[in-house]
Amino acid sequence: MRLPLRVMRWMHRQNMSRSKMRGGRLHGWFGDRILDKSLWLPTRNSLARAWLIGFPITVVPFLPAQSVFAVIGALVVRGNLLLCIALQFLSTPLTAPVHLPACYFLGQTVRYFTRTGGAPPADVWREISHGSRHLLTGDAVTSLYLGSIVLGFLGGLAGYAVLHRTWKDTPRRTTRPPIETGTRFPL
Repeated sequence: MRLPLRVMRWMHRQNMSRSKMRGGRLHGWFGDRILDKSLWLPTRNSLARAWLIGFPITVVPFLPAQSVFAVIGALVVRGNLLLCIALQFLSTPLTAPVHLPACYFLGQTVRYFTRTGGAPPADVWREISHGSRHLLTGDAVTSLYLGSIVLGFLGGLAGYAVLHRTWKDTPRRTTRPPIETGTRFPL
């Protein structure tokens, strides 16, 4: 998949073309990895790797500089930078009423089944549905972060599998075989 021409022109004006970036500050810091096409073009493998790295980072609540961690992770695994950064906008104050109770519920359930504390899932569900003001107490924070790690890991793996199975890369253009100039006689 190619970027639209206007996007390519804008990137060139911003000195973001591969030829302008070579030898620059970013190229000095990251080497040839910053010039890799998989960071910029959406392919099946680069999008799946970006989801695998970006989703667990966005699920961890109250993590400062999520986008910085996502960019570093995308550079390490050569995932799509744009998807990795876009995933970080899933954890906003608008999504917190769904995100935080889900992480808490999962964390409490995992702690209950591993016998390290927690409560039965029915009790946790009742507790969350009647009000979740205590989510920032010491015991609740442990469940919150444990749940976010488990949810991020499972969501990252599930997204990786779904993207890898469903995304179809456009086939590369092949050149036509040369036209033969001669007459063939049937046998």
